[in-house]
Amino acid sequence: MKPDRFKLSLTFMKNIIPLFLVALSLAACTEKSNPVTERQLLQMLDNKDFFRLETRLEKDRSQLSKSTVLYLETHLQNAFNRTEQSLQTIDTLLGGYTKSLNDTLLSNIYQLKFDNYVKQCRYGEAAEALKIAMDKYGHASDSTDLADLHEAYNTFEPLKALPPQKMHITADVTVPVSRNQFNHVIMRATCGGQSEDFVFDTGAMLSVASESCARRMGIHVLESSIKVGNSVGSKVQSKVGIADSLRIGNLLIENVTFLIIPDEMLSFTEINYAIHGIIGFPIMYQMKELILHKDESITVPVHPTKRDLHNLFLDGLSPIIRAETDCDTMLFKMDTGATSTEFSEKYFAAHKSEVLEKGVLKTAKRGGAGAIIDSEHYELEKFRVKIGGCELTLPTIDVMTEKLAFTEDYDGNLGQDVLMHFNKLILNFEDMYLALED
Repeated sequence: MKPDRFKLSLTFMKNIIPLFLVALSLAACTEKSNPVTERQLLQMLDNKDFFRLETRLEKDRSQLSKSTVLYLETHLQNAFNRTEQSLQTIDTLLGGYTKSLNDTLLSNIYQLKFDNYVKQCRYGEAAEALKIAMDKYGHASDSTDLADLHEAYNTFEPLKALPPQKMHITADVTVPVSRNQFNHVIMRATCGGQSEDFVFDTGAMLSVASESCARRMGIHVLESSIKVGNSVGSKVQSKVGIADSLRIGNLLIENVTFLIIPDEMLSFTEINYAIHGIIGFPIMYQMKELILHKDESITVPVHPTKRDLHNLFLDGLSPIIRAETDCDTMLFKMDTGATSTEFSEKYFAAHKSEVLEKGVLKTAKRGGAGAIIDSEHYELEKFRVKIGGCELTLPTIDVMTEKLAFTEDYDGNLGQDVLMHFNKLILNFEDMYLALED
């Protein structure tokens, strides 16, 4: 069984902003859009094709009504991490264009507002926005989506009265990291006078601590009960915790939010492996830029570096990377917790004949928190990929044949075989890029 299969994800965060293309109706608005152009751009939004949408909107905005432009802009601003702009655009939409949006889209806008507030760690306002989406527009969601909204609300509502998470960076900081037996990036975190080894994982949408680790480190477990989805589709009963302060090397982070997971859900007796904690996306996000060196250290500069590179957007709390292959441009979820890169079922469906012709069918164990399943995949040989101007050829790459929640919207998962092939990885959340350097 491959340890990179142990992926914990928040299903409700992945699906928190459903895009109901067929529900978009601007018929009530006196403004008129070119229906063909509008349909094309909304299809790009529905497919989360934000890079092409950004280019097309700039070119074709004169063919669209003001309300449609605002609706598209607030999603682009959110995806490219301009959260304050997105909130301002939402205010403009809700202030003057509500008649142009049906209840499904108004629910969508409040969910987008929630996502912006979560990124800003304004949890009280995030919970308030989500409550409006559920109470006023919940009838516009199906039962599964509504259940996901409730789980999201149950996660962040207990945090509403607490101060926001805050990272202090006054000078460039270099944090030593190591590798465990599965080549996961490990960093030492200290809280309550206790130090623990945590997995550094861009695939984790919140930081995680086991129940016993939370006790040792003095993490306050709040009165809460939520279910989070893992990578194999099952649910894990969890709670929310808060650490007054957390140190990673010389970095100080205050009011750190954790998911508290039962120990048995993070223990894998078959391979004698247990996870005590995970440093997830919200901590990395507040670093603004992190430089992962192959010589086993991470540098967090006080002043992020600007580059003419634009290949990253955010889907909720997940970084999504644009990559090029010999014949296509693809979107991968970036996952430092995964040992290997793999294609999703979406890629398999789009390239089925080629995969069946060239691939070799194999079966492997796939695990998430509290669950292990047998999973079929096809193995392809010598696959070339290019990211941010750097290129490499993978000896093999797996193609999954079944739909998994954490990659279903994308072509695959970008793992360490690509990311650690280069001497330096630079992840920048200000100018939104991933750079790889030899």
